[in-house]
Amino acid sequence: MKIAEAIRNYIVESFDKGNSSLCAQDVENLKNWFSDKKLYTGIQTLTDEGYQEMHTIAKRLKMTLPNLLSNLRQREYRFGSTSKDKIEESAKAYADGFGNGSLVTDKDNIDDIVAPYVSCTKYHVDVKTNPKIYEEAAKYLKSPEYFVVKDRIQRRTGLDIKLTNDNITALYDLCRYTWSGIDYKPSPWCALFTSEDLQVLEYIEDLKRYYRNSYGTPMNELLGRVVLADLLKSFERAKLGEGRKITAYFGQSTSLDMTLSALGLFKDKVPLTGGKRIKNRKWRSCKLSAFSSNLMTILSKCDVDGKDDFAVVFYLNEQPIKSICSNGICSWNEFENEIKTFANVNIDFCE
Repeated sequence: MKIAEAIRNYIVESFDKGNSSLCAQDVENLKNWFSDKKLYTGIQTLTDEGYQEMHTIAKRLKMTLPNLLSNLRQREYRFGSTSKDKIEESAKAYADGFGNGSLVTDKDNIDDIVAPYVSCTKYHVDVKTNPKIYEEAAKYLKSPEYFVVKDRIQRRTGLDIKLTNDNITALYDLCRYTWSGIDYKPSPWCALFTSEDLQVLEYIEDLKRYYRNSYGTPMNELLGRVVLADLLKSFERAKLGEGRKITAYFGQSTSLDMTLSALGLFKDKVPLTGGKRIKNRKWRSCKLSAFSSNLMTILSKCDVDGKDDFAVVFYLNEQPIKSICSNGICSWNEFENEIKTFANVNIDFCE
């Protein structure tokens, strides 16, 4: 917190000396910025905005499906979260969104379903803590395109101190984490960057996550199959009239990245590399797995010529994924063919 305030003061001083190219209003906005202590001291807790986001997602879902999701009884739902405070708080916020104070989240640890990578030794050794996974991102940090951005930020702020790559990342994080999506209130820190700067810095983050969580490492797709196998079982029980009305799991963006990869979604024809930024790439973490991102799958029962039929639709961040099946609507056979190969997923390689 003190470091952010110190940098803010340096930028203001630089402007007063005539060294900065920021406009007066941008500097005034920085002057009036006050850091939220919880952003630094409550790293493992859910922010107020995070609570509102999860709460309203559930509220919108209930409004869309009122007959299904009103007056839920305990056997008709399961809200499970991974074993982290802010994830458990997210599940609680989601449950609160249904407007039922007695709706209690499942206390069972579901890491083995949503986040099998947590206990996967091979993943931690070969992927998460493996320096090679971050080589492409490191390569891009040496590219002419990144150097242009770095120099532009240096000149824009007019700071006497030479900004390091870590400094640039910290400023980028301040821009991202202090922007209010709920109140549509931009962060004053974002004024330090042009639109092009932000796209370049986003690519660095994408390179890291592409190899750590997604297609850049085949193991990630295998780990993402585990939750899809659970989805198939849940829907098979629902078809027989034995399932829950809603099953909601809460985890980290790593889980979502792996699940999308297992489904083969948003896969670029050419792998992402640090050699050249792919501007029109499909894999963009800011769109796929940003704050409060969610993947929903809805099973609908239909009457076709007097016989029961079923359809499945996937939604990413509440928007239908049309690349799965025709116009995004899967018949049960199409859904089963897509998912059944994951039914007996084996991750024994973890040990």
